[in-house]
Amino acid sequence: MTARFTERFVGKVAIVTGAAQGMGKQVALDLTSEGARVVICDILPDLLEETRKEIGGECLALICDVTDRKQIDDMVQKTVDAFGRIDILINNAGLLTPGTIEGTTDELIDRTLNINVKGVLYAIRAVTPIMKKQKYGKIVNVSSITGKAGDNKTTFAYGASKGAVISLTRSTARALGPFGITANAIAPHAVMTSLMHYWDGEKKRSVAEKIPVRRLGTVQDMSSLMLFLASDEASYITGETVNINGGYYMD
Repeated sequence: MTARFTERFVGKVAIVTGAAQGMGKQVALDLTSEGARVVICDILPDLLEETRKEIGGECLALICDVTDRKQIDDMVQKTVDAFGRIDILINNAGLLTPGTIEGTTDELIDRTLNINVKGVLYAIRAVTPIMKKQKYGKIVNVSSITGKAGDNKTTFAYGASKGAVISLTRSTARALGPFGITANAIAPHAVMTSLMHYWDGEKKRSVAEKIPVRRLGTVQDMSSLMLFLASDEASYITGETVNINGGYYMD
């Protein structure tokens, strides 16, 4: 039987954006199971409340639109007011929309970049003074295989936004490393969350056949990697964007 870590995050406080469902919900549940006090954020109040109830314990649920700088700043302040510190930031909130280049509207470009890039920038900026003062922090961003390889299925603004997350992760790691803060990202592919609602059964089978491990990704796969990068076990890893795609894309 594989050993399970059970106390990696005792005493730690974590913020997870986009935590009402999917990967964000799973990583919030797993952080809590290993001792963290978790602040979950999303714009979906009903699902967020369901997640809060499922987590139980010392969990703070906050409605927060990551595209709004003031809401991000307020969320961070409420976290400090409730728990006194912030050790981990998981930037998971994101938007993925299928579409062609010519079908990508100005509104969709703005919304994609606002959520996937500005939301990450705002959150990192807001927690930086707190983590610097602590001389400790773990930042984990969610990028995508499209940020490395590009894509012709999602709107082209999506791949651009996830490429920006990779660069942002490196810049953050260089700037904050001297203060005991690491910043890393994950680059998933073919993870079955609500964002992938437009994949039918045949599409899923077709994609799985092209992946060396012959299956699609799960939210648990993603959470396990994010928890590792957020743990002290990864203290000598920073500025990296780790592929997690069953071998579909390797670099």
